[in-house]
Amino acid sequence: MAASLCLLVGLALVALGAISSRHMQLQLQDEYGNALAQLIASRVGSALEIGDLLSVTASLRRFIAISAAEEAVITDIEGKELGHAGQATGLSQYTYSAPVAIDADVAGEVTITLNADAARAAQSQLIASLLGLTLLLSLATYAGVRHFGQRLADRVQALARAINLEDQPATARPRNELAHLEKQVQALPMDLLRTRSEPGPQDENYRTTAVLYLHLDSLVGYVDTLDEQSLQRYTHRLHQVVYAAAGFYAGDIHVARQFGLAVFFSGDNKSGSAAFRAASSAWLIAAVCRELEAHMSLSLKISMAVAQSELGVGDGGDIYPGLYMQHTLDELQAVSSGSPPGLMLAHAVAQDIDVASRLSHQATDIGGYARVMEFASTYHDLLERQLRLIMRRLSDPTQLH
Repeated sequence: MAASLCLLVGLALVALGAISSRHMQLQLQDEYGNALAQLIASRVGSALEIGDLLSVTASLRRFIAISAAEEAVITDIEGKELGHAGQATGLSQYTYSAPVAIDADVAGEVTITLNADAARAAQSQLIASLLGLTLLLSLATYAGVRHFGQRLADRVQALARAINLEDQPATARPRNELAHLEKQVQALPMDLLRTRSEPGPQDENYRTTAVLYLHLDSLVGYVDTLDEQSLQRYTHRLHQVVYAAAGFYAGDIHVARQFGLAVFFSGDNKSGSAAFRAASSAWLIAAVCRELEAHMSLSLKISMAVAQSELGVGDGGDIYPGLYMQHTLDELQAVSSGSPPGLMLAHAVAQDIDVASRLSHQATDIGGYARVMEFASTYHDLLERQLRLIMRRLSDPTQLH
């Protein structure tokens, strides 16, 4: 394909060059022929004035001998031939004329004939050379593309064999290596290759669950100081923030304590492990609260901690649905209520692969928990975009003034 394209482009350039050179050659030849005719006319004018026809014929012969003209003829104003020299031959002949003037009067006309066979032969030789060069470049392109294409095809075939777990090279080369690789990839058991955060049983009561606990520090003081309407607006805004942040990461929100909310994360999700999703939601909640506090008179101070439980949240079929999480929630309440605002991670959460690779944290002396420092740049940019979306949803952040 590349060689054919190269050949077509080369032929187009050769055709363009042939046409351009032909036009230029004709233009130069016309200028040269007219100049020769005018030169002869000026030389024979004086001899014609005194009627010396022998001198006129001699001048024509000398001109034929020293110029590219093959034939020259001088005639009077009635068309009678007064002198003639040379004989035109060849297949490509061009004639040019110029008037012979005596003083201000026209006494006759000089006509010369040029042979363009040599010029045509030179142009044909040029075109043949360009065609040969085009063919040579096309063959070189074909050889080079074939060589590198073969190497690429061998690598694609090797990848296809590796995907298909074939140790031996294929005996027959497929007609299309990319289609063969695509077929091998489509045959892969992708469901089995996807990372699963929970290799254990998937029973609702025995699913590894990350728990984000939010201790509402500011709400503790506002319960006794705000009127009922203001308190309802305040708690409604808190719920908006938490629901929006948890919605990005498939979190399940529950009221766990009097001043505490728990957001549960479990199961597979393209955003990452349950522990990482909990930490990301916590970052969003803290960032939104900072944005809102700049436009309201009330505080949105929240202390947060994340832990991981081997047991699930439970469901409506249990006698006590939240029984499995009580110990974890008690621990998280103690840690979050006893630490300054921020995000604390339990040891198991800090050791999670996604958490360890996507954010940095610092160990503390609070029950083996670590404090989150910052997210990696790629994930931090994603969180910033999600923050902007949440702030756009909260269209009127000044309603709590």
